[in-house]
Amino acid sequence: MSIFKLSEKLKKKSIQPAKRAQNQAAKRPAQPKEPADLERLAMEAMADLSAKFPAWASGDVQKMKQLLGEARGVFKQARTNIIRQDIYPKTHDLKGQGATFGYPLITDIGSHMCRLILSKTNYTADDLVVLKNDLQMMETVLWKKLKGDGGSKGAEILRKLK
Repeated sequence: MSIFKLSEKLKKKSIQPAKRAQNQAAKRPAQPKEPADLERLAMEAMADLSAKFPAWASGDVQKMKQLLGEARGVFKQARTNIIRQDIYPKTHDLKGQGATFGYPLITDIGSHMCRLILSKTNYTADDLVVLKNDLQMMETVLWKKLKGDGGSKGAEILRKLK
């Protein structure tokens, strides 16, 4: 026996959130329990990310090109700040993601850029040209979707890096 007597309207309102939660749980797909199912789902997710990589990586390359243009217009410390604080983190991220998503040439180009950036404390106009060329090579890899070694075009890019 209850001390409080709830109206039917209040009873229904108090039960609705629980029903919504049950309905949402019923709509969720069952979680795989077998390792083979988990592996298959992981591989599908990686394939999906790999397919999307050129598009979003191109956005990062465009942003770096814009930042490099800004660096050309300033001197010494301001230039160093743009290159080290803005361009380097994006380069380092792409370097790590390239091989993960099937684009090892992006990793190679990113490594080249990272080495250049870390090897200096002041950047000359020549350094900016090298970085610009590296970004253009990244664009080529992404636009042409040069996966793996990139064939003859990939070999040409690697020759330019040396």
